[in-house]
Amino acid sequence: MKKTPHASPAAAAFVLAAALLGAAAPAVARDNPVDPVSNPDKLDYRDVEARRPDFKEPFLRDGVVSRPERFREIKPGITQAQVLAVLGQALKQQRGALGTEWDYHFKFQMPQSANYLVCQYKVVFDDSQAVRSAVWRRRQCLDLLPR
Repeated sequence: MKKTPHASPAAAAFVLAAALLGAAAPAVARDNPVDPVSNPDKLDYRDVEARRPDFKEPFLRDGVVSRPERFREIKPGITQAQVLAVLGQALKQQRGALGTEWDYHFKFQMPQSANYLVCQYKVVFDDSQAVRSAVWRRRQCLDLLPR
């Protein structure tokens, strides 16, 4: 007669605790973060989704390296041609709730660091194609701009 191995009481307790913790883990929120300072109109940004084969890529979202002082030139009332001259071609253009939206991804070097932060930036134009507003997805990006 063959003996069946039994798990130790400690291993059984570990498996039970892991199962209970897994069941009680909170769901991951997929909502767009809204920051009243950097994005007061609650404009929407597209998230990046990764599936297992995509993990081999070094970055899922990358941006053009930029100097933060350039963004002082983007003000309400300037034209699309002026925005193009300062920021270049938008990554994406679409119609949004407040008008035509141009989406950009920029990469800023972090202060006192060799690391970079990729920032999403949106310029919104009114019906006359003048800038209505320009907003950052996250406040960390707004905070990198010189005052």
